[in-house]
This record gives sequence, structure tokens and C-alpha cells, in this order.
Amino acid sequence: MAPVMKSAYRSVMFFIGQRELEMQYKMNRIVAQCRQKCESMQEKFTEKLEQLHTAYQKMAKRCQMMEQEIESLSKDKQELQEKFSEKARQKRKLDEMYDQLRSEYESNKRSAIQPANNFFSRNELDLFSNPAATMMDNRDPIRK
Repeated sequence: MAPVMKSAYRSVMFFIGQRELEMQYKMNRIVAQCRQKCESMQEKFTEKLEQLHTAYQKMAKRCQMMEQEIESLSKDKQELQEKFSEKARQKRKLDEMYDQLRSEYESNKRSAIQPANNFFSRNELDLFSNPAATMMDNRDPIRK
């Protein structure tokens, strides 16, 4: 019985060895598949990370350009505000001058409408009373 037992033992050990080899083969195949999936995921992750980094760089450049544009627009705004304040000051000055001229015009207009009693103050000559005597007496001193 010992040789039968030895033979049965060796058969069982061979079977167990075969099963271990099958399991090891399946395990290696599964591990290889897992590694392949991990490598594939790693490549995709790296690709996505690069895309994200590229997008980040683009956005950083865009933000920088927008900051420069904002700075430029702020300068333009400041210049326009200064020009506007200068123009507003000039307009106020012109309005004041216009109001002054208008008041002078209105004043002159009112004074022109009123009768000018003493516009040229001089003695009126009665030319018909004694024309020859009056004219001779009132001659210009320069002509004398």
C-alpha cells in the first residue's frame, strides 16, 4: 500500500502544482491587465494634466492681457476725465463770459431805449431869431 499511497500522494501533489501554476498564470495575466490599465490611466491622466496645465497657462496669459487692457483703459479714462474737466472749466468760463456780455447787451439795450436828454449837452441856438448876429457871435474859436 505504500507504493499506492506514494503514487496517490504524487498525483495529488502534481494536481496541486498544476492548480498553483494555473492560478499563478491567471494572476500574472490579471496583474498584467491591471498594469496595462494603470499605464493607460496614467497616460490619460498625464494627457489631461498637460491639457489642464496648457489651459491654465492660456488663462494666465489672458488674465495678464486683460490686466494690461484694464490698466490701459484706466489710463485712457483718467485722460478723458482730465480733458472733460478742462472742457467743463472752459465751458463754465464761456458761460460766464456769455452771461456777462448778455447782461451788458441788455443794459445797453435798456439805456438805448430810454430817451437821452443830455446825450450831447450843448446850448441850442435859435437860428431864426437873428441869424446873422447869432452865427457871427458863435463862430468857432479856431476860425477866429
